[in-house]
Amino acid sequence: PDFKAQKSALQELVVKSHHKFELYPKFHCEMNFIERFWGRAKREARMQCDYSFTSLERRLPSILDSVPLPMIQRFASKAWAYMEFYAEGTIVGPEHDKLLKKLQKQYISHRRVGRHE
Repeated sequence: PDFKAQKSALQELVVKSHHKFELYPKFHCEMNFIERFWGRAKREARMQCDYSFTSLERRLPSILDSVPLPMIQRFASKAWAYMEFYAEGTIVGPEHDKLLKKLQKQYISHRRVGRHE
């Protein structure tokens, strides 16, 4: 087979296991929801950790499971929103401001401090 058509060993293993294999652009963490997932899991790890490797190794499955599915789905939705805006080419000027307003969390509670314009 042609070299360019050859799948990587990792891709072949993942597809053979009946999972999806997707590559995201490098160095664009806002377009890769797994980065947000890892960030949340690391936050949980810091809260539970006694800073020993054996403790971290033992607690890692429960730490990863502690990130709720709806939160992971929100991470994925936000990543897709970034990808759509980048694909449209609306990343400069006033369109960039519209993107930021849409993607930034809007606080509507009177008990929280929001961003003032």
